[in-house]
Amino acid sequence: MKITLYFTILCLVLGSCKSSTDTTDQRAGQFFDYDAIDYYHSDLYEESLEISENKSKSAIDSIKYGIVLGDIPDSISDVAFIDKLEKVGYNKVSVDESFFHGIDTVFRSRPCLVSSASACIYVYNDILIFKKEGKVIGTAKICFGCGAHQIKGTEVGTYSFGQCGGYDALEKTLKPLAQN
Repeated sequence: MKITLYFTILCLVLGSCKSSTDTTDQRAGQFFDYDAIDYYHSDLYEESLEISENKSKSAIDSIKYGIVLGDIPDSISDVAFIDKLEKVGYNKVSVDESFFHGIDTVFRSRPCLVSSASACIYVYNDILIFKKEGKVIGTAKICFGCGAHQIKGTEVGTYSFGQCGGYDALEKTLKPLAQN
């Protein structure tokens, strides 16, 4: 009887540890723990030369250049640019939770044995703003044409982001949103 009781307790303890580990494994490697995403899309690729030439004409032209072609934001604390996205030509869509799984599959660390690089001018037409309880916790600027990204706010390494079909999967997930 004692042996059966000890065995039952041991199974319960091991079982509870297993389910805790499973939850951790699901989160392991995920770039962001969020509850909302704002998606900004533009069709500014054709205007990239003009944007570059006009970057010194006004403050808004400078910001537009920094967002579309440059390094704005430079850190996760630099969120002032978000208020200017619509002013410089981006359209905003609040992402429905039904799209989160498709986005999560790309925004996580995963090994990829084949990597690719492209030599082109990065034009960041797609920007994702990740939020948790209303606070911005991460940003991702994506150039699907070049297969490039700028991701801020994650502790996870982003070096293999988009590789092994990730850019294509993300583009397919976001494309219906961009058409709204």
